[in-house]
Amino acid sequence: MIASPVVSFITLGFLFGLIIFVAGVSELFHVVRDNTQTGRGWHLLLGIIDLLLGASLMVHVAASVAIMRIVLGLWFIFRGVSLFMFSRRTGSSWVLIIGSVLVFIFGLLVLFNPAFGSLTIILWTAIGFIATGFFNIAIGLMMRRV
Repeated sequence: MIASPVVSFITLGFLFGLIIFVAGVSELFHVVRDNTQTGRGWHLLLGIIDLLLGASLMVHVAASVAIMRIVLGLWFIFRGVSLFMFSRRTGSSWVLIIGSVLVFIFGLLVLFNPAFGSLTIILWTAIGFIATGFFNIAIGLMMRRV
């Protein structure tokens, strides 16, 4: 990334689109597979938003790079809300509640603090994805018991 920051940033824009697209596919599989869950509408909405957003960002990489901070901020806000909804489904686990609040606050910081969002986007986004992934794994493990 240091040797070729422009190419790295463009690649990062495409990869964000791809990751969000794959998250949308995963949400839609969840909707189709678990037809007993009461919050299916929320998963369906998140899945459709992720699919459309991810496809758009992959096709328009220049736009992706230009609006990456805004898109990521909104995406983490939606994910924080989604984690909170999952935590309620699994019995309000304090770990998931704290995780959802942290992901939500991270999204707000990226969205509304340009210095935080633009200058540290690669580092903090990686941390945000790792945290979101950790809590999604925790949800998956808890859902097995439900």
